[in-house]
Amino acid sequence: MTQANFSPVTAVSRSFSRAAILLLLGFSLVVGGCSATRTVYNNLDWVVTWYLARHFDLDKEQKADLREMVVRNMDWHRRTQLPLYADYARDLADDLDQPVSPDIVRGRYIQLLDFWDASMLQIIPDTYLFLTNLTDEQVDQMIEEMEKNNQEMYDEYSGSTPEEREENRNRNTIKGIERIFGKLNEEQKQLVRDSLADMEDASEEWVENRRRWQSAYIELIREKPPEDEYKKRLTSLYVSPRGYDEPEFQARVDRNLERAVAMMSDLMNSLTPKQREKAQKRLRKYAVDFDRLAAQAEQAQTAVSEVG
Repeated sequence: MTQANFSPVTAVSRSFSRAAILLLLGFSLVVGGCSATRTVYNNLDWVVTWYLARHFDLDKEQKADLREMVVRNMDWHRRTQLPLYADYARDLADDLDQPVSPDIVRGRYIQLLDFWDASMLQIIPDTYLFLTNLTDEQVDQMIEEMEKNNQEMYDEYSGSTPEEREENRNRNTIKGIERIFGKLNEEQKQLVRDSLADMEDASEEWVENRRRWQSAYIELIREKPPEDEYKKRLTSLYVSPRGYDEPEFQARVDRNLERAVAMMSDLMNSLTPKQREKAQKRLRKYAVDFDRLAAQAEQAQTAVSEVG
């Protein structure tokens, strides 16, 4: 199962997000957070293609292949995953009708990881094809981009005071939570601040573990082992990235995760009736959006099959 410090996607780079923060904001990865969910999602394939292609000098054939891969995997995601996301949003809305225990929050978090794992496993075959088709020069471009991002993150961390990091963390976390549950009152915001203050800062180790994962990733791309071994190692990198982290860092992430679970439980139980009603309405609207997107994909596939 994917650990919380792994996030997007295929061939460009692996970026970390702290486990605690993923739990706090992870609901929004599934239920969106934008009133134009369907519009955004319907254009996501172009965004992903652009994001990947801008990191490489791809030739015409590679660009066409990449576009086809992204469209194919987005179609799979619409048809198979969005119905699950819709159910998830409805279940999360129903959770608010009862006292929310840490076990309920932890279970919802595990569902998020399962969703991520499913997407990672789906893209492995196409990622293999994409990576093995890169030239040495393009791999060099990838390495350069990775290290550039690493340095930017490290500079941002080292150039900030502890007070600045705390302020940014508090602001971004509260903003993310409010995307799902609506405006928090001052008491609820203080609950978030106090909980985050109890979490251990692993920012510096985070960058080093990122580099460790990237080294294994580049080694695989350079080595180009037989297909079965390549895909097995690629699956390990995408689905089990925690295996590349130092044990001390893993333990710190686990402790932070448990504190985040407790915080989300307390926060959800603190919602006023008005906040709860608004949050449930928002979540159920997202569920409708996801159902409609999935239905559109099914209709399109049916039309193509009939023409064929």
